[in-house]
Amino acid sequence: MFVRRKEVRSGNRTYTYVQLVQNHRVDGKPRQKVLLSLGREDQLDRSQVDQLMLALRDLTEKVEVLGSWEEVGLGPGLELGSAYVLGRLWEEAGLGEVLRCQMRGRNFETDLVAAVKAMVLNRCLDPQSKLATVEWLEGVYLPECRGLEVHHLYRALDLLCARKERIEEALYGRLTDLFSVDVSVVFYDTTLVTMHGETGGLVQYGRNGVPQFLLSLALSRDGLPIAHELFPGNTVDVSTVKAAMDQLSRRFGISRCILVGDRGTVSAENLEGLRQAGYDYIVGVRMRQGGQTHDRVLATPGRYAQIRENLFVKEAEVDGGRYLICYNPQEADHDREVRQAILAQLEDDLRDLRPDSRKAAELWSHPLKARFLRRLKDGSLRLDRARAAEEARYDGKYVLRTSRRDLEASEVALVYHQLLTVERSFRSLKSLQQIAPVFHYHDRRIRAHVFVCVLAHLLERLLENKLHATGMEITASRALRQLARLQLIPAAIGQKHWLVRTDVTPQAAAILAALRYRLPPKLQEVITPSPAPARGAKV
Repeated sequence: MFVRRKEVRSGNRTYTYVQLVQNHRVDGKPRQKVLLSLGREDQLDRSQVDQLMLALRDLTEKVEVLGSWEEVGLGPGLELGSAYVLGRLWEEAGLGEVLRCQMRGRNFETDLVAAVKAMVLNRCLDPQSKLATVEWLEGVYLPECRGLEVHHLYRALDLLCARKERIEEALYGRLTDLFSVDVSVVFYDTTLVTMHGETGGLVQYGRNGVPQFLLSLALSRDGLPIAHELFPGNTVDVSTVKAAMDQLSRRFGISRCILVGDRGTVSAENLEGLRQAGYDYIVGVRMRQGGQTHDRVLATPGRYAQIRENLFVKEAEVDGGRYLICYNPQEADHDREVRQAILAQLEDDLRDLRPDSRKAAELWSHPLKARFLRRLKDGSLRLDRARAAEEARYDGKYVLRTSRRDLEASEVALVYHQLLTVERSFRSLKSLQQIAPVFHYHDRRIRAHVFVCVLAHLLERLLENKLHATGMEITASRALRQLARLQLIPAAIGQKHWLVRTDVTPQAAAILAALRYRLPPKLQEVITPSPAPARGAKV
């Protein structure tokens, strides 16, 4: 059925008539049947068209026909696209199923799985406090989270803390079955997270002199978090490695893998412990604290072999250990420019500087500038040009040590390069918006808050990996911003309530197509909105 405009010529003039026409077949041939003639278009009384629609309003099944725009009530838009995609990933990863299994046999009056989901999606989309998360839910289309209050979120945090290990293990099994998680290589790193409030328990004064706790994270080769652990803020990084390896073996059955870690994980005791446990390793070596062995590694003769545009590698064998010297000329230029800028600034700072001045004390304690200073017997400061020349040896270089002798040097270097996945994970987790500062004051709540952040990170990595698998090189955060433009608009028409989806943008449509997710319906009727539970309801 469609509206047809038919032109009729009368004398020297042409008139356009408006008809309502329906296609049908007669003896197998297409024919058109005029259902209604509305007359000449230039004489058409539009109010009569409105009256016709009103007369038919009780016969329609699709949408309420409007008498006038004054009858339409439009509510504020609800974010749909990003929540819809994250909700699909939530179920694909089995998070809902895993959490429901952990609550089986326990009688809760509130859906705590929905409470966890609300906090995890909030971490991905708009990280806020728990109180602000409840307010945020009012602008997002998550029907299962309707009616949640702050105490429901805190109750869900307590559940997460109590069942943390069981949830991680069940989730790992689920991910292994569905996504074939590759644990032949495990990336491991640690980071300090800043706290607010008094010290005690997890929260201790860390190396930065502020209240902190230490977070360790183990990820699969494709960047999916396997397990995480929290330690007091004054814990030394290298002391966490053995506990992490014990967990991988005992809890997840990962008995053989290559541990990839940065300089903070390296100690002779750790490397020996890894060897005894049957784990191989590829680890970074501290550039300026390697002693004679390290000097011999850097002094190894030979030419570098290029394996990437900005990555060159040279092997060294020292005291039975296999080392790789990696060189990035672009980073070397950057390091040299930074050092030259610091030296130039120091020359200005040292001119006419009194040894007992406040500025002299600030320079001597500066984390970067003090490296290139030496103090004379009279207390005056001078440039340490010998130290500057020594630093030039390290421009653009880093040293790796590995127990694997069957891997080509290029393979070892590229595997370590993937450690950037972990560093990117920590940049996401420890950002001010994602995890720090933390305002919880009980250890169990701190642990649960971090667990929520790790689960949110899992969804982000799953989203990014699925998009990259289709050739769409886009970050998770950018994809979620594009999807957030897809919204639902509540509309009240007469006695009925509807949710109208906005038109999808080309970018959001491409993301949904890459994920193979069907576009949500354009229109859906709200039959009976679920009432919110009474304030103070028990959980």
